[in-house]
Amino acid sequence: MLSLSKTLAMRSAAGVKYFHAAAVQHATTTLTMPALSPTMTEGTITAWKKKEGDSVIAGDVLLEIETDKAGMDVEAVEDGILAKILHPDGSKVAVNETIALLAEEGDDLSKVEIPKTKAAPKADAAPAKEEKKEDSAPNAPAPKQQESQHRPQKASTPSSRLLSPAVAHLLLQHRIKDITEIPSTGPKGRVLKGDVLAFLGKIKARPAPEPTIPQPKTLPPPSMPKTPSAPTPAPGSAFTDTPTTNMRKVIASRLSESKSTVPHSYVTRDVVIDNMMKLRHLLADELGVKVSVNDFLIKAASLALRDVPESNVQFTSGDNAKQLKDIDISVAVATPTGLITPIVKGADSRGVQSISLVVKELAERAKKNKLKPEEYQGGSFSISNLGMFGVNNFTAIINPPQACILAVGGSRTVFKPSAVEETELLSDSEVLDFLGGLSKKTTTPSSSSSSSSPSKKVKEDLDLIDFLGGNAPLKKSTSTSESALGDEILRRLRPSLEQSQVVSVTLSIDERVVDGEVAGKFLGRLSHYVENPESIIL
Repeated sequence: MLSLSKTLAMRSAAGVKYFHAAAVQHATTTLTMPALSPTMTEGTITAWKKKEGDSVIAGDVLLEIETDKAGMDVEAVEDGILAKILHPDGSKVAVNETIALLAEEGDDLSKVEIPKTKAAPKADAAPAKEEKKEDSAPNAPAPKQQESQHRPQKASTPSSRLLSPAVAHLLLQHRIKDITEIPSTGPKGRVLKGDVLAFLGKIKARPAPEPTIPQPKTLPPPSMPKTPSAPTPAPGSAFTDTPTTNMRKVIASRLSESKSTVPHSYVTRDVVIDNMMKLRHLLADELGVKVSVNDFLIKAASLALRDVPESNVQFTSGDNAKQLKDIDISVAVATPTGLITPIVKGADSRGVQSISLVVKELAERAKKNKLKPEEYQGGSFSISNLGMFGVNNFTAIINPPQACILAVGGSRTVFKPSAVEETELLSDSEVLDFLGGLSKKTTTPSSSSSSSSPSKKVKEDLDLIDFLGGNAPLKKSTSTSESALGDEILRRLRPSLEQSQVVSVTLSIDERVVDGEVAGKFLGRLSHYVENPESIIL
């Protein structure tokens, strides 16, 4: 008569799927912490969407995880039963660490035991294992079978090389090179996670009686006299320790790496936004369309990248400049957990209103940690705007592998001379004739003996000369023709000042792939589109 295990093996080989007997306890599937981004090393379990014992269908959301960039939902990849949750809500778990166990239909969930994973960190894990062996002895059908099942096997069989991610992670973490040293209790000599933890417990239990703990305690006495000399906080000072979020840790790491390895250069230019502001008000008043300055700048930058493709590049790991065809603009958005840059894809082919709607939708989901990885990873160019906070200008750090980032400051008012058409300009001869005539008039009263005081006309001419020299305000002439001539001359010689609004933009470039000439061309095209916004509105 065939045994139960042989019968199940024959049915499985024949391609027939049956619910396995409840006594078989090795059919559980491990659910590990996934790596949802290239920079993710650990994740925080925000909330479990399923409870222990709930049925799971492929595609169901099992739990929500907070990564280093956003919150993500983890879906089940196969059907089953959520047998055991190893890490509750709020736990921080390393990537590839087991977080739950999935069982199949028909399993006896009450017999899914995970004692080894919980008791492994303790030093008395080995004695606990021996006690379990003694307790399980009465349940065995025969002494010989019980002995063969629990006898540690050498981990040298081919099947023992099939290690679970949790076992591989523990071996790598504790630098265990020879797996044959670990007694295995799994099917066909397979090393289980509990075997590794029990082995580590025995190792940690050996050095416990060694007098290693008293030695550090003997060191503080000589250092105690030095502590008063060190600066210490005032007795009444108060502070609160706030844990750093995963996102801020990654930001600090990546920006430090960028600043220390990427050769940054900076090019700054003032851009006049008078026409753009007029168009914004016109769209809001006439059509009810509200767009921001940043929306116009995103559109203008995308068109400038299209005109100057040398700036739409990335620096790859192979020391090559990767020319990009798509123009995808990353826009910096501040969230409670840190800064993130959602991407406006194909910005050059979108209208300003479409860009505005996309940015608002991405920013709203970014603040709720609901962005997908493909919505913030990549991009060919970045824009960071601090103008709304009253910042006039600043420099931004490049986000590799991108080669450029544009820092936008706030608008400010400047004054410049009004433009004078060439037809209104005075020639050199006209200026000399005018000034020569004034000089002749100023000498006439002094040579005249018939009059003891200068005439009224000469006095007005003297006032004009004083005004041209900046010594006195102009006094209007009583003669209409003379007064009109003086005003016209003054308008041409001393044009009035015009008021304009400008924004300072600073382009940070990676000198390995983008030089100052390319940066200057890019800013020139950007300024052209901003000062002529009617050409980019659609």
